[in-house]
Amino acid sequence: MRRVTAAALLTGLFAGFGPAQAQTEIIGSIWFPDTHPLTKYGYLDWSKQVDAASKGQLKIKVFTGTALLPPNAHLSGLRDGIAQITYHAGTYTPADLPEDNVVAILGIGLKNNVATAAAVSDFYMNDPAMRDMFRRHKIVYLGGYATPPYVLMCRTKVETLADIRGKKIRMPGAVHSEWAKAVGAVPVNVASSEMFTGLEKGQLDCAANAANDMKSRSLWDVAKHVTDIDLGSYYAGWQHAIQGPTWQKLKPEQRRVLLDTISDAMIETALGYTADAEGAMKEAPSKGVTITKPAADLQKALDEFVATGARDLALKEGKERFKLKDPEGLVQRFEATRAKWGELFSKIDMKDKEALKKVLRDNLYSKVDVNGYGS
Repeated sequence: MRRVTAAALLTGLFAGFGPAQAQTEIIGSIWFPDTHPLTKYGYLDWSKQVDAASKGQLKIKVFTGTALLPPNAHLSGLRDGIAQITYHAGTYTPADLPEDNVVAILGIGLKNNVATAAAVSDFYMNDPAMRDMFRRHKIVYLGGYATPPYVLMCRTKVETLADIRGKKIRMPGAVHSEWAKAVGAVPVNVASSEMFTGLEKGQLDCAANAANDMKSRSLWDVAKHVTDIDLGSYYAGWQHAIQGPTWQKLKPEQRRVLLDTISDAMIETALGYTADAEGAMKEAPSKGVTITKPAADLQKALDEFVATGARDLALKEGKERFKLKDPEGLVQRFEATRAKWGELFSKIDMKDKEALKKVLRDNLYSKVDVNGYGS
């Protein structure tokens, strides 16, 4: 496939607002299909919101799937300017994003993807260690995401500890892989875009991902059994990050449009993601899928791992694998940030979209200094 260059795609880049000025177009890339909630709500719908908020003067040209970049190149492609805004799964490039990979380990025990997405965004935008990580790559973090609970989508029924032993399971990152090993399964490290083929050909027995992928990626055609076990949330990397030079060339009002629309889109995406996952679970039986709750022994094995294993693994990975100076401090600061957002949302109806948007805007995005942030 011929490589598309950023120069060939941009038109009138870095103009300000106003009828006498050229339009600014920014190239965005997310490697999920159009039907995936991170794409549907977080990029396709969001790009329309950017267009409306800027009165047509700021546009996001979105490339989906692998049209522009393969899954594991959404960090390098952002640095190189092939795209100016991307989604990136941080566990795909652990050596480049060590702090992110340590924090992501804690997701296996977290509930409420709205509060988690807000906490991740707050922490990644404001914590000194996280900001230094992004500066190393000359990119600017604009917003995060958090999935609904990951479940197991399998070729055969997995209900007990005996059932899961020996199963080859596609896992999204280090913490889920460690849990798989703890219960006698075999973790397999492949991109989520390869789940269908792996299941179809028998190279995988199960795939751990959010339940919406039964529908958005047609996994219910090749995985006729779902174990409804809550494997926590995935949030590694980012939903929106922008190339540093691109951010620096934007005018303050253009930066504000991006931040404000990303703030609202984060809530839309989190709620839409959950609705899509729940909808797929309800529809799955009509596609011949059997949904099974985990037996007591399998659930206990997960609960025990979450209670101590996830945090211990985060500290171990931070110290031994990534050689971080203060992994304990990093973990403690993230835990405090997550607790803060849990409290902020505890008084809000989690189905009241506008109230949720206000909490996020008032407590994070409205406080971002568009002149100094990212410099």
